[in-house]
Amino acid sequence: MNKENFEKSKWIPICIIAVILMIIYKTIDNLGQITGVISRFLMVLSPLLYGVLFAYFFYLPHQKIENLFRKSKSKFFSAKARGLSTLAVFFLLIVILVCVIMFIVPILIQSVIELAGNVPTYINFILDFLDSVPEDSIWYSLHLADNIRDSTIGFVYQYINAARIEQIARGIIDIAGSVGSLFLGLIISLYLLWEREKIGEFFKRLSNVFFKKEKLRNRITRYLSQVNSVLFTFIASKGLDSVINFVVVTSILLIFKIPYAFLLGLIAGLFNFIPYLGSLIAVILILLITIITGGLGKAIQVVFPLLIFQQLDGNFIEPRIMKSSLKISPILVIIAVVTGGAYFGIMGMFLAVPIVVVIKQILLEYIGNSENIPDNVE
Repeated sequence: MNKENFEKSKWIPICIIAVILMIIYKTIDNLGQITGVISRFLMVLSPLLYGVLFAYFFYLPHQKIENLFRKSKSKFFSAKARGLSTLAVFFLLIVILVCVIMFIVPILIQSVIELAGNVPTYINFILDFLDSVPEDSIWYSLHLADNIRDSTIGFVYQYINAARIEQIARGIIDIAGSVGSLFLGLIISLYLLWEREKIGEFFKRLSNVFFKKEKLRNRITRYLSQVNSVLFTFIASKGLDSVINFVVVTSILLIFKIPYAFLLGLIAGLFNFIPYLGSLIAVILILLITIITGGLGKAIQVVFPLLIFQQLDGNFIEPRIMKSSLKISPILVIIAVVTGGAYFGIMGMFLAVPIVVVIKQILLEYIGNSENIPDNVE
C-alpha cells in the first residue's frame, strides 16, 4: 500500500466514527419526537399486539382442548379438533367477559369513584398527621405538609381548568378506542391460534427466500425460538400467576374487610407482571391505602397474610407455573422499569421487562456463536 492510499484509508474509520456520533447526537437531541413517533406507531399496532399477547396467554388451554378433541373416537371431532378448540376458547372468553362485565367491572368503577371522592379526606388525614409531628423531628424540618398543600392546590387548579367538555369527550373516545382495540385483539388471537402452523410455515418460506445460507437460517431460527420461548414464559406464566394474585389478594382483603378490595387486588395482579419490584410496590400501595382508610391496626393485621402469600407465590407457586426462569438481574429490572415508565408510561413499565429479556437472550446467543460454542441445532 502506497503512502497516498494509506493516508486515505486511515480517514475511513474516523469518518465512520464521526457519522455514528452525529447519529447518536441527533437521536438524543430529538428523543422526544422519536418516542412520540414510536408511541403513535404502537398505538396503531395495538390490536395486533393485544392479539399476540392474548394468543400467548390462551395457547395452553387451546392446546389442551385441541388434544382432547384429537383423542376423541369420533372422526368428526378428531378431524376438526383445531377449529372446535378455537370455538371452545371463544365461548369460554365470552363467558368470562360477561361475568367480568356483570360482576367485577361495576365494583371496580364504584371503588374508583369512591376513592377519587375521598381523596381530599385522605389528603387532610396525611396533613394532620404531618402537622402533629414534633418540631425537632426530621419530618418537620422537611416541611412536607406545606409542600403537599402547595402541590395539591396546584393539581386541583389544573384539574378544574382541564375539565372542559372537549377534553372529557376526547377521554371517552380514547377509552372506547382502547376497548375496541382489546376486542379486535381477542379476535386476532383466535385467528393466530387457529392458523399458527400456516403462519409459521409462511415465515419459514420467507426466511428461505431472504437467507440463502443454511447456517444463517438455523441461527435466525434459533434466535426466534428463544424469543418465542421467553415471551411465552413471561406472558402465559406471569398472566396465570397474576390471576392467582388477584384472586388471593382480593380474598385476603375481603376477609379483613379492607375498602376497595377488588381494586387493590387488581393492582396486585397487574403489578405482578413486573418481576421483583411489582409485588413489593403492590403491597406498599395496599398498606398505604389501608392505613389511611382503616388505620395502622388494620394494616398490621393484613400485612402478615399478604407477606406470607408473597413468599409462597415467589418460592412455590410461580416457580411451578414458570418451569424455566427468566434469569434477569434485579438491577436490570429496575433500569428497564424506570426507563420504560419514563418514556412510555404504565404500559412501558409492563413491556420493558420482556423486551429487555428478549434483547439479552439475543445478545447471549450472538456472543455464544461468536465464541464458537458448539451448535446442537446444525
